[in-house]
Amino acid sequence: MSEFLNYYLKLFIFNVDDTSYERLEEKKKSILLNLFFYMFFVALSLFVISNIYKADYQTAIFNSVSLVAGGFTFLLLKKTKDLLVPSLVFVFIIFNISTYFFLTGGSNESGIAFALMLPLPVILILGKERGIIALILFFIANALAYYFLQDQPWCPNYNYSLVCRLSIVFLFIAAMAFANEFVFEILYNRLEKLSISLKSSQQKYKDLAVNKEKFLSIISHDLSDHVGSFMAISSLLNEQYDELPKEERMKLINNMANVSKHNYKLLHDLLTWSTVQMDHIPYSPKPFKLEKIYREVIELFNPLIEEKKLLIFLKMKSNSEIYADYHMASAILRNLVSNAIKFSHPGGEIRISAQEQDDKMLITVSDTGVGMTNEALLRFNSSLSFSNPGTMQEPGTGIGLILTKEFVQKNDGQIYIESVPGEGTTVSFTLPLVD
Repeated sequence: MSEFLNYYLKLFIFNVDDTSYERLEEKKKSILLNLFFYMFFVALSLFVISNIYKADYQTAIFNSVSLVAGGFTFLLLKKTKDLLVPSLVFVFIIFNISTYFFLTGGSNESGIAFALMLPLPVILILGKERGIIALILFFIANALAYYFLQDQPWCPNYNYSLVCRLSIVFLFIAAMAFANEFVFEILYNRLEKLSISLKSSQQKYKDLAVNKEKFLSIISHDLSDHVGSFMAISSLLNEQYDELPKEERMKLINNMANVSKHNYKLLHDLLTWSTVQMDHIPYSPKPFKLEKIYREVIELFNPLIEEKKLLIFLKMKSNSEIYADYHMASAILRNLVSNAIKFSHPGGEIRISAQEQDDKMLITVSDTGVGMTNEALLRFNSSLSFSNPGTMQEPGTGIGLILTKEFVQKNDGQIYIESVPGEGTTVSFTLPLVD
């Protein structure tokens, strides 16, 4: 029996399409508004029947008109799925009914209780601020109406003691409704914070899953290939060392050294990347001039630049300070310049520029090298690992651009890449300027 009653009670109270409203507060108000409408229809219907039974046809007509107005307002709520307009109209209707009962019902009539219950739906439907304003207006309007109409024969004779008792009950119910809204608002804010926290945690778990796939992809493809190459060379030397000519042995040993260096760099990049994912790399933004990083990067890659006889053009339209982590900014530029050198043809050009754009510094590294295919651009945009040999068969780790994107995002920047196969690549990224 209890389950049967609970089922139909829930069906009655929650018989509302609250899916049209996104916020929890709107869902609550939609349910309450529907519930108050049901109670309003039941109460007004009983009043009309009682008025007709007592031959009070004037009040019966007034209540009937109010009932019809409430019905149209209810249809408006169902049609528009809008809360504010139906709420205001509904409050206006019950204001008029309460005022009518207050000015004509008398203290001995049951209708006066309807006016005393007014604060409950008003505050719960309109909210704390709007509800209090509406009740103050109601209080003032009724006080003025009674002051000017108290001499009329149909107006009840309220004495001072009765007015005080009515006001106390009215204010007590208003305080309860206000306290209910206040507590709900606190709980709602906590629930919102919890919801945001859960969404953030959910996104982090999704990112971890994606990063795990990236990590496994890098290990299974790049690292396994390089370790396999090292194993093949070492096995060949181990099995045929005496049979191989000296020049061939030195060449294989040199290849082993190069593969070892490359494996070390790949492991270092993987360690750096995994540390970034776990937020273990210290992020210490500070103001500094980009020119200093320019000089360090060019000095670092100068032997490679000279080996390929590349032309380097530096163009800075701004000497303003940027606000970022110095080591991350340096790593970003190093990776981009390294890639530009790697994929440039001997005698090619590399241009590095910087200019202000609103509150950001736009840094661009472009080359006239081999460029990137559409497939490679898609892999870059999806943060998948990929590595191609350079124009002089320089190897890569396949993770440099991934680290670059991570560092740019860590410093509240954005990165863009444009490339045409056979014509070159342009990579631009932004870093915040000092306020």
